[in-house]
Amino acid sequence: MSAWLRVVLAAQVLFFSVWGASLLRSHAHVRVVWLATQPIDPRDLLSGHYVALRYPIETPSTPDCQALLASADAAPIYVQLADAGPPIVTSEGAATVSHAVACRRDPPPGVSGGTWIAGRVGGGARRNAISYGIERFYVPEASTLRDARSGSVVAKVAINGAAEARLVDVLPLMQRAN
Repeated sequence: MSAWLRVVLAAQVLFFSVWGASLLRSHAHVRVVWLATQPIDPRDLLSGHYVALRYPIETPSTPDCQALLASADAAPIYVQLADAGPPIVTSEGAATVSHAVACRRDPPPGVSGGTWIAGRVGGGARRNAISYGIERFYVPEASTLRDARSGSVVAKVAINGAAEARLVDVLPLMQRAN
C-alpha cells in the first residue's frame, strides 16, 4: 500500500471520527421536552418500520405563529415552547407536555429566552405546517408502537443550544397524572 493511500485513508478515518463525535455530543446535557403526538402510517418499504408522527406544535394557534405560517414557503421558523397542561405519566415517570407559545422568523436570543425549537414551514400538502425533522421514529417490526393511536404516545425530544431537535424516544402514555 502506497504512502499516499495511507494518508488518504487516515484523513477519512479522522474526518468521520470527528464528525461522529460532534454528532454524539451535540445533544448531550441539553433541555429535554415532551411533545404530544399524532401517529400516522408506520411503513416504508425501503427504510423499514417507523412511526410517522405529527405534533400539535406543527400548527401553533398563537396569532404571531399563524401570521408567519400564512406568509412563508419553506422558510425557517423558531417556535418557543413552554410546559402547559396537566402532568402526564409515562414509563419514565411524570412529565409535562410542552406547547407552542410564540413564533419568530429570526433565531432566538441566547438561552435566557426560554426553550426554542427550529423548524421550517412546509410545502406541498403540509403547506401551512412546520416540520422539525423529528417526524419519523424507527421501530422494530414487532413493536407495539406501530399500532399506536392518536394521543396514546408522547415524544421525548432533546433540543440543543442552536434550537435543533433530536427525537430521543417515543413512549406510550400511561395516564394523566392528577
